[in-house]
Amino acid sequence: MKKMIRLFTLGLTIMLLTACGGGQEASKPADVVTSFMKAIQSGDLEKASTYVSTENVSDDFDFASMKDANEDPATEALVKGMSNNYKFGTPKENNVDDQNAEVTVEVTSLDYAAVMQTAMEDIFSAAFELALEDQTEEEYNQAMDEKSTEILTAAMTDKDAPTVTRDVTLNLTKDADGNFKIVSDANLMEAVLGNSAEVEEMFSELE
Repeated sequence: MKKMIRLFTLGLTIMLLTACGGGQEASKPADVVTSFMKAIQSGDLEKASTYVSTENVSDDFDFASMKDANEDPATEALVKGMSNNYKFGTPKENNVDDQNAEVTVEVTSLDYAAVMQTAMEDIFSAAFELALEDQTEEEYNQAMDEKSTEILTAAMTDKDAPTVTRDVTLNLTKDADGNFKIVSDANLMEAVLGNSAEVEEMFSELE
């Protein structure tokens, strides 16, 4: 009887070790990137955020702030565009060490620069039309907010919206639990918001 118990315990230990080994495989840098991008593809920002580091967040991009999309209609439209036509290739690991890693992956997603340019043209046209209506400044501003959100949402979710394909190199670092997480920086922003740097330049020229 004792021999059977020892064999059962040994078998259980092997099963647990195998399960742990599987978990470690799942935390490989390339697997983390794949899981993150699958979450983006399905529009699940809550899940996607679990693969992003909450430490060492760059001033260029804070992915966690995207989860608060419901508080800002414009950001919500932006978020809806993330999963629109989002595709990615097989991630390739580069320069992996005990603490950091780089993973390169081909990504196809919405071309935010092209989409935003078209949306802004439509918004300017709407602004001109609304300005001709007899209404107070408060009514005008409210109407413009609603119209701008409507235009942005339509542009971001259009199935025929222009896309861009590019190679992106993501930086990863281990958290306190030893799990690789994607660093929230300009590279991550490019991975989810194609040509977003051009959008920043576009708005800076308007200032």
